[in-house]
Amino acid sequence: MTQQDDFGSAIEAQLVVPSSAGAPMDASTLSDRQGSFGKAPAGYGGADKLIQSKLAVLACLFLVTGFLGLPLLWMNRRFSAAERFLWAFAVTIYTLVLIGLVGAIVIWCYKQLMG
Repeated sequence: MTQQDDFGSAIEAQLVVPSSAGAPMDASTLSDRQGSFGKAPAGYGGADKLIQSKLAVLACLFLVTGFLGLPLLWMNRRFSAAERFLWAFAVTIYTLVLIGLVGAIVIWCYKQLMG
């Protein structure tokens, strides 16, 4: 088999069907009870509600993730464009101040240990 044959052939994937399920798989097997694809199961309905909560997103930004959580801010449809820029700026400054504070504490501790 040449390299041409390796790249020229299509990759085939097959779903593994348990031996007890003798019937072939179709779209109804892969969908949920309502017949919709690509949606989270019923138990996960609160996740979207939580992501769209302004208070939850701001709490996550200021208390947990800092500027690494900015994609949450931009995914939230309840913030206007001006609010997104304002909060992105505020969270970035806040995070940089916290990083500077930690750096100052580390330098102070180092000086205390060495001197």
